[in-house]
Amino acid sequence: MIKYFLLAFFFFLNTSSRAQSLLENGTWRCLLQLTQTASLPFELSVTDSAGIKKLFIINGEEKIPVQSYREQGDSIFIVPSVFQTEIKAQISESDMGGNYLSGIFIDYARAGNYTIPFRANNSPELETPFDFEPRSDFNGKWEVHFSPGKVDSSSAIGIFNQADKKSSGTFLTTTGDYRFLNGEVCKYNMMLHAFDGAHLFLFEAWMQPDNTIKGTFYSGKHHKEEWTAKRNNNFELPASDKLTFLKDGWKSLQFSFPDADSNLVSLTDEKFDHKVVLVQISGSWCPNCMDETRVLIPLFKKYHEQGLEIIMLNFERKDDWSFVQKTLKHEKEVFQIPYPILFAGLTSKSSESLPMLNKISGYPTLIFMDREGIVRKIETGINGPATGDLYEKWKDDLESYVKKLLE
Repeated sequence: MIKYFLLAFFFFLNTSSRAQSLLENGTWRCLLQLTQTASLPFELSVTDSAGIKKLFIINGEEKIPVQSYREQGDSIFIVPSVFQTEIKAQISESDMGGNYLSGIFIDYARAGNYTIPFRANNSPELETPFDFEPRSDFNGKWEVHFSPGKVDSSSAIGIFNQADKKSSGTFLTTTGDYRFLNGEVCKYNMMLHAFDGAHLFLFEAWMQPDNTIKGTFYSGKHHKEEWTAKRNNNFELPASDKLTFLKDGWKSLQFSFPDADSNLVSLTDEKFDHKVVLVQISGSWCPNCMDETRVLIPLFKKYHEQGLEIIMLNFERKDDWSFVQKTLKHEKEVFQIPYPILFAGLTSKSSESLPMLNKISGYPTLIFMDREGIVRKIETGINGPATGDLYEKWKDDLESYVKKLLE
């Protein structure tokens, strides 16, 4: 954690105004300033391939390719991912050696002018002159409670791994996991963070004298809440197939939503007749939904000829039709999704779009329908790639259940 304090300090040193024509190759150490006191670090890897700049966001075990990059004068423009975000920054030369970037991160999918200050440099990294030892032990499985004691309190499972001063792990919740988190441990404090090009997660944790944890969670600049944790190897979350269900009197779904070309698609369309249909409740802003999509695409290709159909229902944070069209087309193109993507409405009004459900508890939610159009199961959330063996089990269970419905 100390090196990030040093990094933040050097960001504010005087820089010269000489613009650079290119973003230099190497590792850029970046900071996103969520609040006056909370900043999220990440690394940006820059290389050349056949004369073309290749940029990658380093997020723990992930190496995420940047969608596009361009330069204009002394400014750079980075579109990090499939999500509707962008980094705009100016390049100058630092008095400490190397170059310096200063600008903003923009999330276009959010209403209003959602920007976060962004800084980066590629100066040689300074070694920390001292270190704090011993360090608290954060390893293991933890029973976690977000906003404890409040009406909107929720539970999670924390899986933390610690090797010397490095930390990693994730949080499992009823709506999915927080994907790959990484950070550092410094005496009684642990930091875990993630940036995938759109989502900014920062967890601060402080070990208490009784070996419990008190912490603060930041999601971008718009959300902050307290959390507590205690070690509990036996703690489990509610079953993922019990959170969302059909209301009394319903056996199936009914909907008619448009695709990006304004064509209405309904379950009553002939192509879905006597087919096993998976309805994927998703959103272009949802990283866990993207993890699910990456699994559903090969599943669809493998079993489509045997009668499997999939429909993705996207709920978005903005209902401007031009934005929605661009978003759906971009998502379909980037992932090469072979099944329909429909706009189902605003996330804030999801219950109005599918009134036969008690509620949509989280994203993603996957609804399984048999060949007669009867809903057989509704699963909320997934165990994503960061959960290791749990992820492999989730994929195996998913395929087994689809095969059972196809028989």
